[in-house]
Amino acid sequence: MVPAFGRDNNMDSGHTSATIFSLTHDLPSPRLPGAEAADGLDTARLALNGQTLACGIRWIGRAGARLRVEGELAEQVPAQLQVAGAPPLIGRTLWSDGAEAGLLFDAPVDILGLVARNLARASAERRRLPRIELRQTVGIHRGADVEQVRTRDISQGGVGVEARSLAPGEAVQLTFDGLRPLEGCVRWVSGETAGIVFAEELGWQILFPWLREIQQAPPAAPGGPEPDGLLQDKLALRLDLPGRVREGARWWNCRIHALTAQQVEFEARQSFPPGTGVWVALPEIGGGPVRVLTARNGRTLGEFRMPLRDTDLRTLTASRRAG
Repeated sequence: MVPAFGRDNNMDSGHTSATIFSLTHDLPSPRLPGAEAADGLDTARLALNGQTLACGIRWIGRAGARLRVEGELAEQVPAQLQVAGAPPLIGRTLWSDGAEAGLLFDAPVDILGLVARNLARASAERRRLPRIELRQTVGIHRGADVEQVRTRDISQGGVGVEARSLAPGEAVQLTFDGLRPLEGCVRWVSGETAGIVFAEELGWQILFPWLREIQQAPPAAPGGPEPDGLLQDKLALRLDLPGRVREGARWWNCRIHALTAQQVEFEARQSFPPGTGVWVALPEIGGGPVRVLTARNGRTLGEFRMPLRDTDLRTLTASRRAG
């Protein structure tokens, strides 16, 4: 289902498209009652039944689009969405409410390809990414407190997240998989969602390649039995704590599953070959440098270059009990 964007959560400075470009696998659903009209939508033409209608693109994803178009449209009618600078997108109508319509595409659409065409057509001073809808893990750090939540959308100026524990005006640090940590401030909170503005805007030259990497990543394997642990020490602490791991200048969120003074087992989206040197950040105690020993089923086993102290292990044991 497409989320409701009734609140003005555009955190960009300067003009940018109000169209939502989605990297999720959702289908376009009818707007919710009371949804506000949006200005600044990307314009397009919708060809069907021998006529061509002007329309605005409210939301577009790989499987379909939600269009602002006047008049009732019949369902299941073959149609073509003509977007400037791109071949026609072939599909059929799904639904219509007199002011908006849903379109289902016959074949998946390269959403970032459409965004790239818009970037290429814009002048350098107006070259900005629109808001991108996506579901990714982001780590929210407030001092020693770490929470891993899901994103709703992202732009150059900020990110929308699914979180209940944030307060407006709160300063946070954000860890996105594959980017450097970002400083931010909570701008608004509504129910179980929040908007966070970045302290320093992300350039499109950084954000676009990162989004393309996400788009091209293989889909996550379907859920199955819990994989066997890599750390077989019977005295190891069995944990499920949020952490993060750094290789070079890039960080990834991780879950710390098991720990001894000498070794750590964690799960992350990124795979690290044996012998790789990384830094594993652990809640409460800071962490340290680790050499990767083995990796399997998304889990990584590494060896601390300097063993943890007994006081560190006691602190982590207390964190597990508190959680």
